[in-house]
Amino acid sequence: MTDLLWILSGFLIASVPYSLLIGFIVFRLDIRHFGDGNPGATNVYRATGSKFWYIVAVCLDGFKGLFPVGVAHWIAGLSSWTVTAIGVACVAGHAFSPFLRFNGGKAVAVTGGIWTGLTIMEAPIVLAVLLVYWYKSVAESNWAVVLWLLSFLAYLVLTQRHPEQLAMWLGNFLIVAYRHREGLNKAPTWRPWLPLMRQA
Repeated sequence: MTDLLWILSGFLIASVPYSLLIGFIVFRLDIRHFGDGNPGATNVYRATGSKFWYIVAVCLDGFKGLFPVGVAHWIAGLSSWTVTAIGVACVAGHAFSPFLRFNGGKAVAVTGGIWTGLTIMEAPIVLAVLLVYWYKSVAESNWAVVLWLLSFLAYLVLTQRHPEQLAMWLGNFLIVAYRHREGLNKAPTWRPWLPLMRQA
C-alpha cells in the first residue's frame, strides 16, 4: 500500500501542467493555441517568445520527475523496482495529465528529470549530449527524440545497468514514443553535417 501511494503521488505531482499555468498566469493566454497545440514547455516559447519563461517551464517539468524519484531513491530508500514504477508514473502523469483530460506534454523534460533523480549527474550529461546530437542530425524532432532514447538504451546496456533501470527505460520509451508517434511512419531526414552522410 505504501508503494502504491508513492507511485500515485509521483503520477499526480508530474501531472500538474506548469507550462500551461505559466501561459495563463504570466501571459494571460492558452499556449495550446500555438505551435503544435502541446501543453508543454516548447509551446511556452512559441506562444510568448520568452527564453526566460521557456527555461523556467523546462526546469519545472524536469523537477516533476526529479523530485519524486530522487526522494524515493536517495532519501526514502525504497526498493529499486518501486523507484522504477515511480519514474514511469511521473512520465505518464506528465504525458497523460488528469487535469487536462488525460492529455499532456511530450515528456522530454520529465524524462531528464527522472534520470537525474536516479543518477544525479551521469544520465543528464549523457542525455544532453545525445539530445543535441540527434537534433542536429535529424530534421524531424519526433525522430530525434525517439533516436535519442534508443541511443540512451545503448549506453545503459554498455554500462551494464540493473534490470530495474532497463525496465524504467522501457516504460519511459513507450510513453515518449507514443507521444511522438506522429510522423514516425516516414523515414527520418538526415542533416548533411552528419559525418556518415558526408562520407556517402
